[in-house]
Amino acid sequence: MALPTLISAAQLHEILEQNDLVILDSRFYLTDLQKGRQQYELGHIPGALFVDLHHQLAGDETEQTGRHPLPEPSELADTLMNLGIDSQTQVVVYDDMGGAMAARAWWMLVQQGIEVFVLDGGFPTWQRAGYAIEAGCNQATVAEQRLTISYPWLVSEDDVVANLETERFQLLDARAADRFQGENETMDPVAGHIPGAVNRPFMQNLNEHGLMKAPSLLLEEWTSLLQDIEKPIVYYCGSGVTACHNVLAMNYAGLEAKHVYVGSWSQWAKRILRKIDEANA
Repeated sequence: MALPTLISAAQLHEILEQNDLVILDSRFYLTDLQKGRQQYELGHIPGALFVDLHHQLAGDETEQTGRHPLPEPSELADTLMNLGIDSQTQVVVYDDMGGAMAARAWWMLVQQGIEVFVLDGGFPTWQRAGYAIEAGCNQATVAEQRLTISYPWLVSEDDVVANLETERFQLLDARAADRFQGENETMDPVAGHIPGAVNRPFMQNLNEHGLMKAPSLLLEEWTSLLQDIEKPIVYYCGSGVTACHNVLAMNYAGLEAKHVYVGSWSQWAKRILRKIDEANA
């Protein structure tokens, strides 16, 4: 069954007063963890609630995880309940980076059976359309139903390690080409990519206006990239965030995509360092 993917600013504007609608502002900046909430308080889509990618849509980073591991299912259940989200809620999530951050929330929620859409073009497109903006903070109405959370589309580090031998799936890296090639690495202590991976920078899913490319164009580009790959695809990036944008784009193009190695390169780099330490011990 096709997954819900995008909603336009005009479409969102039409349903803004809908009772079962929850709008999530997921603006996030890796180098400034407070900026997202600050930007939200300065101005957001009317009725929107802020969701913190670093603290609410991710668990605590450890020496064994990537930068943004998934939260415990019970923690996400509490978060969604406190945001007023249950199985009957329609959710729209947005950011200001062409969906690069919003796609993480989309991926986490859509696999719970929630109807969730990413605002195409995000907050900048809403602003350009001249629609109303409000400042301050909104308070959610707590949902009466607490969802049971699971992550059926999660791929673990152990799965990726095993795949080095079994070659059961194809890894696809969403990072910029230079980082994939081991150049200009500023986020992680080791540069490069997981052996056997291919590269599709998530920014290639967007046009010059920060909107998702047309489904027909995405289909052509993705089909060309994957024409010689017959195995299922597992998506990754630096920390399991922008990989979700490739999953979103694939579904928008009408292609099946679900599975993400959330630990991504930030976890794999830690693995490399552990192996070096073990070899030198």
